[in-house]
Amino acid sequence: MQEKAYIIGGAGLTGLMAALMLSKKKPKKKIIIFEKSPTLGGKNQSAIYANNEIFDFGMHLIYESCNLNVDKLYREILNEDEWHIYEKNEKDIAGLFFQGKLQEYSHYVDLRSFKETEKNRFIESFFNNLNKEVLIPKNALDFLNKQFGDYIVDKIHEPILKRMYGKKLQDLDIFATKATALERIILFDTQTMTDLMKSSKIKSRLAFPDQLNLPPIRENSQKALYPKKFGMVNFINRLIKLLKNYGVEFFTETHLDNVLIENGTIEKIVIKNKTFGVEKLLWTVGWPPLAKELKVDISDLSFEKGPETLFLFLKFDRPLDMGRLYYFYCYDENFLSFRVTNYTNYCPDAVKNRQYPLCVEIWPEKINLNKDDITEKKCLEIVLSELKKFKIINNSHNLTYNKLESNSGQFPMPSTINTNSIKEIKSRISKLKIENLINLGVMANDGLFFLPDIMNDTYEKLKDL
Repeated sequence: MQEKAYIIGGAGLTGLMAALMLSKKKPKKKIIIFEKSPTLGGKNQSAIYANNEIFDFGMHLIYESCNLNVDKLYREILNEDEWHIYEKNEKDIAGLFFQGKLQEYSHYVDLRSFKETEKNRFIESFFNNLNKEVLIPKNALDFLNKQFGDYIVDKIHEPILKRMYGKKLQDLDIFATKATALERIILFDTQTMTDLMKSSKIKSRLAFPDQLNLPPIRENSQKALYPKKFGMVNFINRLIKLLKNYGVEFFTETHLDNVLIENGTIEKIVIKNKTFGVEKLLWTVGWPPLAKELKVDISDLSFEKGPETLFLFLKFDRPLDMGRLYYFYCYDENFLSFRVTNYTNYCPDAVKNRQYPLCVEIWPEKINLNKDDITEKKCLEIVLSELKKFKIINNSHNLTYNKLESNSGQFPMPSTINTNSIKEIKSRISKLKIENLINLGVMANDGLFFLPDIMNDTYEKLKDL
């Protein structure tokens, strides 16, 4: 009989880390990873151009899972002295461009920048709403009204999220508020917030206004990791090499040709005309593609595409004026830029020959354009103008390199339509009662999106195999 293998669909970080967990747990078992793209690592892979120009797709620090069984694997891939290790207030230094000002102190919306009369209305709205009884929130509007009251939501959150996704709040899932840190606001100074943080109800709604001086009140000792040698490619390539040493087999630019299910078990799969017996199928690339492979009809369901994203990679001849920020979001109207990442602030090795790299994530729909409407020249012109408005470059900065990466897909659309369709797909697949199918990765469980939670979920699902 043919030896049964563990088959992993998708070679993003979830699939690769699942393969490493399995390799250590089942060293004598055959493990196969198949991936539709020509490269491994997904969004955590770096873009590499001529003359070995390397850029990450935005910021990709590895955040620990606070699970020793998971986090020690990162130290097996790269040694402790090969990582930059950031902890406490330095593990995620993020900012926000809001109301025409770059906030270097926090990435939460700061309502103190408004005039005194408006600010007082915000405070009144917040405290009047604090003890109201509310039903379990069903969407972003319900959740935000519960957090802040409708006056703040109407004035602040509705226009921000409408510009980002082109949808009303009642049509967005609650996750839309958490993906880019809109679930808290800043209302008070540091001394006042130090006192108010004693209330868990307030702490979950109001943000401390100075991220680098946040009081040491923490639920865990999570750290953030980044390779000392610039480029996540260094981490991904070392992980792939380790997996190959364990005997893991890779198939790229492929998909499942056929799946044979008998008596609630995936017995065989076909990949590139090769048939493999299946011990377990670990799926990491989402519910709709899984439904397609299992021939589950979802033609009656609706799916909404998220905003198209592009990445503009730049280099300048002098440092960027971003303080200590690793990245910041832009929430203001009429800006093409969505997120700006300064690699140098968390990886000094990013600077080569006095060239300072920068990544600008672009959402054309923010200014009512389609991706195809923007040439590299036009994109560069707009972004350079915006970087000056952000005041992170000035006329003394000389641009020495630029490259537009346009094949980067969409940001996930956090709409209620998509959430409900995913739930229905999960229900239909669960009715197949496939015993040897394990779903991992983003949205494998409701609300599963951030790396630490994904890694912990992966470990829990594989630990008893």
